[in-house]
Amino acid sequence: MLTGAAADAETFAAATDAELAAAKPLRDNGYKVTLMRNLVVAVLTELAEEATR
Repeated sequence: MLTGAAADAETFAAATDAELAAAKPLRDNGYKVTLMRNLVVAVLTELAEEATR
């Protein structure tokens, strides 16, 4: 999904959503899926921006 795609937040979000689609959170930790998605997208976006500086 990432190969050949633009290194931007939209691409990272789509790839992360695809990876987390099969996640089956337990009763009390469902929020962690969203937390992980947001963390991965933020870190990859920041690294991509730093790489272009």
